[in-house]
Amino acid sequence: MQVYRLLLILQDPLYFATRELGRLYVTEQYLHNYALTYALGLAKSSYYDAEHIPHYERDLEPLNQQGIYITPARPLESAYVTHTYKFANLSYHVKMDKISKNIPTFGRIRELAPESQFEFFIISQKQIQLPKWIRLGKWMSKAEVTIQKVTKIELKTGDFTFPYPLNPLDVMFTHQVVSYDVVNMPPVSLIQNVSIRQGQYYEFDNPNKTEKLRLPAKMQYRFKA
Repeated sequence: MQVYRLLLILQDPLYFATRELGRLYVTEQYLHNYALTYALGLAKSSYYDAEHIPHYERDLEPLNQQGIYITPARPLESAYVTHTYKFANLSYHVKMDKISKNIPTFGRIRELAPESQFEFFIISQKQIQLPKWIRLGKWMSKAEVTIQKVTKIELKTGDFTFPYPLNPLDVMFTHQVVSYDVVNMPPVSLIQNVSIRQGQYYEFDNPNKTEKLRLPAKMQYRFKA
């Protein structure tokens, strides 16, 4: 089994419509593992979809057969930039009812700023080749990816806590999750600081801290609770 630690550095502002607060559209400081899987080219989707309906199960299920899994990404260093715009000049917007007065319809976007950094992991049954540059988000923002192969991996069983974000659908079918914190975001809210009882995990050196990191094993893409 191969485990890779990936560092992602934004080169452009990054926008996902994570939360909509009136006319303010906010991007969460976490990157969903579905979005990362597509951005890295490991899952393919149709370039044009007239229905605008995601097909996660169709696109991601083949990775389970290949033994490849990507975790969500957590921020290491992040900042926001906020823009105000007119809907008339933006191709991605919520359809608004017409108003009788001659008042410009506007909104605000809070994006993740360039040079924001994120960390996530890939588990794979075999060695894989990944791109150094990817694009993700509504604007197809450019990001640099640095890959570090993890060594001295041990497969163990016991009680453990994983402090980084996880997709709950991908871990709760194979592990007894005791407690966690929720990160609300679509299409599936993430969990972090996840405590697991008597579960299997990969233990390896944490590059950011002195203690070892315990990453849940047997995670797969799942799509129904």
